[in-house]
Amino acid sequence: MSLEQQIQRESERFQVLFNRLSDTRWSEDATPEAQSHLAACQNQAHLVQSKINAFNMAAEKEHKRLLDIKGHGVKHAWYKIRGKLDQRLDEQEKLWLQKFEKCKVEEEHLAVLKNEIHSAQTYLQQCQSAYQEYVKSKRELDGLFEHFFGGTTPSYPEEDTIEQNLRREERHLSNLQNNCRMLTQVFHLLQQAHQAVTISRQALDEALNMNTFDLFSHSSFADMAVSSHLATARNASAQAQQLLNEARRIYPNIPHIGELHIKQDNLVFNIMFDNIWTDMNMRRMIQEASNRISHAETILTGVVLGIKQQLTTCEGDRDRKSKEVKRLAGEHFTTRVSIVRHIIEPPPPYSSV
Repeated sequence: MSLEQQIQRESERFQVLFNRLSDTRWSEDATPEAQSHLAACQNQAHLVQSKINAFNMAAEKEHKRLLDIKGHGVKHAWYKIRGKLDQRLDEQEKLWLQKFEKCKVEEEHLAVLKNEIHSAQTYLQQCQSAYQEYVKSKRELDGLFEHFFGGTTPSYPEEDTIEQNLRREERHLSNLQNNCRMLTQVFHLLQQAHQAVTISRQALDEALNMNTFDLFSHSSFADMAVSSHLATARNASAQAQQLLNEARRIYPNIPHIGELHIKQDNLVFNIMFDNIWTDMNMRRMIQEASNRISHAETILTGVVLGIKQQLTTCEGDRDRKSKEVKRLAGEHFTTRVSIVRHIIEPPPPYSSV
């Protein structure tokens, strides 16, 4: 059976699907707009409700003050003695009335917003229902077209050309999407590694400060503080190394940033044999580790920036390619529709006058 005969046989089904698609196409753009509008209304209602709650609390507070002044409490007696009771009552009543009126205005605003939210929810449901129908019709129509035009169609080479271009660009887009996912994962790992290296370097700085204090005090407390800061630095550098190893497993091109291992001192030995020589030896070890970690931090900062730039470039390429694929897909779909409609509804025969 020829392509034309297949299309003629499925002409009624095509027309039903195409009409349904045309009737629901509006929902593709309307649905996200309706979702945004509903979210905006709900956020506004939440803010107004917060204002109402605040006004209610303020009005209740002013009302209690008013009752206190009108009653027989200490404030009432004090204002009466001063001869300012009537004036104070007027001021307090005005304040309460102002809070009360503000609350009523916001309550009216909230009632309007609730009606708008109800309307927005109803409209969103209509959009979503239409969009589901649109997606279903598009999927069925694409399946019908694939039945007609799958593979090569010698009678319509322009359709084949567009399809080949579309498939090529789809493969390119898939590669870019995979690269973006990979670079995103690597970037996050490197960020965490950089944070760990920074913590390690800061802990080494603290250890060096405490070592300086120990040089003059020979304090056991200083020795313990140095050991604690070194343990923090060692643990952070070990974590950074693990994160770097994971990042390199995904993306082997990450450059080497230097040795991150930090030796741990012998706390018991340092306390028992604390003297200028052990303190100076510890100082050299801390400075050596600090220099290595600081150098690694500098290199890693550049690596993170480089990966970020690659990711930004990749995301831009991906977004542009996605638009191109969408354009080609639309052109491909339109071409197929035109071919089918041309076969189902051939132009009137030419007649010369």
